[in-house]
Amino acid sequence: MVYPFLGGGRRYRCLNVFLSVCLCLFFLTACEGGSASPSLLSTPSPTVDPALYVITANELTVGSYLNYPPQEFLESTSKQPAGFDIDLISDIAAKMHLKNHVVSNDFSSLIDGLVARRFDVVISAVSITPEVQKRVNFIPYFRGGKSFLVLKGNPLAVHSLVDLCGKSVAVQEQTSEPRELLSMGEMCRQNSQPAINVVTVKQYDAALQLLQSQRVAAAYEDASVADYSLLLHPNVLQRVGGTVGVTTEGILVRNDDVALSSTIRLALESLQQNGTYHSLIQKWGLYSGDITVPANYNIQSQTATGSYWKR
Repeated sequence: MVYPFLGGGRRYRCLNVFLSVCLCLFFLTACEGGSASPSLLSTPSPTVDPALYVITANELTVGSYLNYPPQEFLESTSKQPAGFDIDLISDIAAKMHLKNHVVSNDFSSLIDGLVARRFDVVISAVSITPEVQKRVNFIPYFRGGKSFLVLKGNPLAVHSLVDLCGKSVAVQEQTSEPRELLSMGEMCRQNSQPAINVVTVKQYDAALQLLQSQRVAAAYEDASVADYSLLLHPNVLQRVGGTVGVTTEGILVRNDDVALSSTIRLALESLQQNGTYHSLIQKWGLYSGDITVPANYNIQSQTATGSYWKR
């Protein structure tokens, strides 16, 4: 059921009540030490009808691009949405006493679909940028970036980007990784060393196959993909350096949906405090994405010695 945020009648009055409840909860938690209680959303509020702030009564409609494992994808057997993001938004919906309905959508049109009210929220590893913030509101939930993977034991002794000069590194095509790696490789030229040989593949799995067959020295991947690869192949792979180009990813909500945004933020805080969020981080092995702990800034800007990261 689509509703106008501004207007008279019962919906507007109920929405005001809801915002008042949120404000009261804020002051209550501030008096208790400034953090939200894990039980804030343990019982439904009798003054708020969830149908007033979602497009389908009693259901949270979620837009997502289901082709980005391990954060969101279709499970091969059940063909149902799966992944860290899907688990997290399902738990958030449960906190709000709503069913969760995930709608598969092309990544490039997710924001347009949200603004057009085809979904209530979007969760799909979307990085928070000033451009996107002009159109929608963000609730930060995850940390993104890139990582280098090598074979377990680091047989080629890749301790800095200099060690990759003259060697092959696998990256997925049609991503930002090839361009980034070529830019990093300028350091090799400046130090009169052979350039990095950038090997593009169609899928991340292919990059790992090249690495395991020792046809490349390293694979350069999204940090969450690298984390998940380490979870699946702990005796084969290891990470070198820290996270490159750290970003923050957010759950997207329309700018005028203040009530929904506030409720999702409270639900997320509750899940972070009661251990559910960390359990999902452990389940999918996405430790570099845990937004509740400091980022690992081992990757440095290029220095006079040409090193991009330090051990």
